[in-house]
Amino acid sequence: MKEETYQIIVAGAGAAGLSLVMHFIDAGINNDKQILVIDKSSKKENDRTWCFWETGKGLFEECVIQQWDHVSVYAPKFSKKLSLLPYRYKMIRGIDFYAYCFHKIKASKNITIVNEAIQEITTEGKVKTTEGVYNADLIFNSAISLTEKSSNYHQLLQHFKGWYIETEKDIFDSTTATLMDFTIDQHNECRFMYELPLTKRKALIEFTLFSETLLKDEEYEREIKAYIERKHPQLTYSITEKEFGIIPMTDQPFPSYNGSKIINIGTIGGATKASTGYTFQFIQKQCVAIVNCILNNQSFDKINHLKPSRFHFYDRVFLRVLREKKEPAHKVFTDLFQKLPDDLPFKFLAEETSIAEEIRVLSAFNKSVFAGAAIRQEITKKPIKPAQ
Repeated sequence: MKEETYQIIVAGAGAAGLSLVMHFIDAGINNDKQILVIDKSSKKENDRTWCFWETGKGLFEECVIQQWDHVSVYAPKFSKKLSLLPYRYKMIRGIDFYAYCFHKIKASKNITIVNEAIQEITTEGKVKTTEGVYNADLIFNSAISLTEKSSNYHQLLQHFKGWYIETEKDIFDSTTATLMDFTIDQHNECRFMYELPLTKRKALIEFTLFSETLLKDEEYEREIKAYIERKHPQLTYSITEKEFGIIPMTDQPFPSYNGSKIINIGTIGGATKASTGYTFQFIQKQCVAIVNCILNNQSFDKINHLKPSRFHFYDRVFLRVLREKKEPAHKVFTDLFQKLPDDLPFKFLAEETSIAEEIRVLSAFNKSVFAGAAIRQEITKKPIKPAQ
């Protein structure tokens, strides 16, 4: 069995691992460091789609397949078209992201890619795969979670299935994305649809829900089909692709460190926002912090503190509200969009607000529901059993 040594290993070539390598290239870190990227998959399929909002142009602007400066939100007694400015809502397909990153990597020096299954990552700085052992002073891990799930924290799942569809006639408004459509049956959960138009004839229709457990595959399929039939009656369309994903929504801490040589990144490094599942842009912030630590020879402790602690508190309370179900989930979200200036909810969910702005945001929620949840959260410091 082969054994090789590098200065940096990136274990996992998903959004977190490849984003970090792109930030390394952008900062020139690979100019004097040998970097190894390990993932069992060669990433030849479109396995997921990332949507996010940002101001200006980001590092992955060339991968953006569509972007919108307006989105719509629908609920049983509310609808609104919102302007995101100064943000833009952007969409990146996984296959385009992977192709872009691998093209950049192959054109860069000192970066090696191996497609091998990772079996173990040790605190001594070893990554063991099916084909060999790789050593490094620094291992950035997004492949293997070293944190066991704890019942002492809120644990929800955001799970979704999407269809890319193509129609025979112009049907979609490609200037506006449907961010959340809560007009579907909620089943005492948080359920909504996305409709993300790529052109007047192509769109991604995605069914998303927050719950404790997954559905059967046919249930996701049935919801998407019914939504299309209701919103676009008698529409003739073909399904060109499908995608499915699961994102953990938990306030459980994910340590950035496992020993002095392993730094966890991405979801297992705490980059997923607990109350929404949003991850892509928080990964980028994490990558920027890591690059700064390397360039300035600083401790990686700072990546544990990328956001003020108050946002962790907001997330914990929000998860408790969703699980206690004292308020319909769609109303929790629509209150944000109905009662605040268009851009403020997006700024808040991106964790870029000031305390004064957060006071304004919090005032939009049902005060008795959120105050009660906050008090119970602080008294118990533990999650509640989900409401039935």
